[in-house]
Amino acid sequence: MGKARKFILLTLTITVVLIIGACLFIVALWNGAFNFMLPNEVATYHSPNEEYSLVFEQMGSPEWPFGATDVRLTLKEHSGKTIERISTQIHDDGANASEYNIVSVCWNDDAVVVILRGSEMQDKEIAIPYNKN
Repeated sequence: MGKARKFILLTLTITVVLIIGACLFIVALWNGAFNFMLPNEVATYHSPNEEYSLVFEQMGSPEWPFGATDVRLTLKEHSGKTIERISTQIHDDGANASEYNIVSVCWNDDAVVVILRGSEMQDKEIAIPYNKN
């Protein structure tokens, strides 16, 4: 009788632990804990002649608690073909990326020049040429 009780108690304990673990895993999936690098489009800017577009995306969540935010700038042609992707970070006290982080977008003859800002960094200028040679 003692071995039977130990076996039943062990089986019930393992079952309860597995159920609790499965529930925690489902809650983590539900809250997006495993979506750490999925892009979230913040803004899209179009050239004056509508030939090019610049997509500003946040990659995942900011580093916790007050760290950098990974962002990506993607320059595309009118047809949707990607010319170049540039990944960088914004240091803005752990905040999500927003249109506030784009100071200006200047469409020059040979490149688009973007100035990024964050509360904990100097403005960062990024130039992306239209034709990657």
